[in-house]
Amino acid sequence: MLMGNCPEWLAVMFAALSLGARVVAINTWFRTRELRHVFARADIGLLVAADRYLRQDYSTLLREAGAFDKVGTVVILGETPPGALPWSALRRKPGAFPGPEPDDVAQILFTSGTTAMPKGAQLTHRGIIENMRPIGERMRLGPEDRVWLAINLFWSFAAANALGAALTHGATIVLQHAFEPGEAMALIERERCSVFYGMPNMAHAMWEHPDRPGRDLSSLRTGLSIGTPGDMALIERLGVGRILQVYGLTEAYGNSAVCDYDDPLEVRHATCGRPLRGQEVRLVDPETGRDGVQGEIWLRGRNMPGYYNDPERDREIFTADGWMKTGDLAAWDDGGRLLFRGRLKEMLKSGGINIAPREIETFLQDRPGVAEAYVIGLPDAAKGEVPVAVVVAEPGASPDADTLKRACRAELAAYKTPQRIEIVERAALPVTATGKVRKHELAERLARPPS
Repeated sequence: MLMGNCPEWLAVMFAALSLGARVVAINTWFRTRELRHVFARADIGLLVAADRYLRQDYSTLLREAGAFDKVGTVVILGETPPGALPWSALRRKPGAFPGPEPDDVAQILFTSGTTAMPKGAQLTHRGIIENMRPIGERMRLGPEDRVWLAINLFWSFAAANALGAALTHGATIVLQHAFEPGEAMALIERERCSVFYGMPNMAHAMWEHPDRPGRDLSSLRTGLSIGTPGDMALIERLGVGRILQVYGLTEAYGNSAVCDYDDPLEVRHATCGRPLRGQEVRLVDPETGRDGVQGEIWLRGRNMPGYYNDPERDREIFTADGWMKTGDLAAWDDGGRLLFRGRLKEMLKSGGINIAPREIETFLQDRPGVAEAYVIGLPDAAKGEVPVAVVVAEPGASPDADTLKRACRAELAAYKTPQRIEIVERAALPVTATGKVRKHELAERLARPPS
C-alpha cells in the first residue's frame, strides 16, 4: 500500500489481514530508488496506491520505479492511469478464505535508516496483538478514549502500535490525513481527542503555531512519544496530561519498554519505563560481552521472526539463542527502567574514554533557548576524536555558544564538554526524508575547513 492516512488505507489493511495476506506498508516519502528497492525485495502481488499524496504524483513515480512491470496488479485510488485498475475493482462478494494463523506474518514494514537501504521487518498477527495490548494498559486505554493519529500509517508507531493498542482496548482512532499543526489542534479540540500519538517535532510545530493560544487541548489526558525530558515537558505544556516516554524499534513491534500512566513526572520524562510483558531485555557490554547496568540493548520475546528475504542481515543481529542485538545503548535506573543513551555506532572514544552523544545532547537541549542539539565526533591528533555540538535555537531565542560551553564545563565531565558548539538554522541540517538528522553527513560538513 502506498497512500496517505485515509479510511481506504485501513480498509485495505484489515481486508488483507483477514484473508491471510501480508501487508507491505510503503513509506510515502520514498522516491524512485527506494521504491525500486521495495519492489525488488518484497514480492508484491497487488499494489494499492493513491494517484497522488500532498505534492507527490504517485502515478508517475510508480511508472518510473517500474511498478507496472514488477507488480502483478496495480490498483489506483483516484485518477486511474493506463495499466492500472480503479479502486472499484477491489470490491468483491465475500468468498471462502482460510484466514491467517497467529504466527503468520501480518505486516512487512520497511525501516528507513540514515546510512543503509530500507529493510523489510516482518511482524506477525500474534506479536502485534500481544505486544500492543500491554502498551494500551500502560496508558489505561478504554472504549471512551479517542486517539489522535497523524503519524503516517506506514510507520510501526502507527500501523502496529497505535492501531493495535487502540483496537485491543476498544478505543476510537481519529485519523488526520497528513500532519499540519493548525489542523491538528483544530481536530483534537473538535473531536475531544484524549490520547496523543506524536513526535516532539509535531509538538514543537503546534506550540509555535499562531492558533495555539486560542485552542483548547485539555481533553488530551495521555499519550506516547520519544524524546528528551525537555521534549516531554513541552508536550505536557501543550495540553497532554501525562505523556509517556517509550523505547522501541520496528523490529520489536514498535515498543519494548513504556512508562506507566501512574509513574511520577520525572520518571515519565527521563526514562523509557520498564520492559513490556513478554519482552526480555539485556544490557550487554559491547567490549566484554557481559551483562551490566549499561550496554547495548538485546531483546528476546517480542521480536520479528526476521527481515524479509534478508538472511545475511538476520545473521548479523540475531544470536543462536534468539536474542536480537539492537545497536542501541541504554542503562538501567534503580527502579528497573531503561535510560536511553543513543546508538552504539554513534559512541565516541576520546582519549580512550567512551562518550555517549545522547547524554550531551540531552544536557544541551535542557538549556534555555535550545530547541535541538546534535553531538558528533571529529578527528583529533591527540585524543583520537573529540565531541563537537550543533545547536538549533528555539524561535526568537539567541543561545550563545560560549555560554553553553561554560554550562557544560560546570556540570559535565571535562572530556564530555564539546570542543566547539555551532548555532545553526534547522533548515541547514542534513536530514532524511523522515526528518532524522544524518549525523555522518553532519560530521563531514563540520570536518571541512571554514570557507
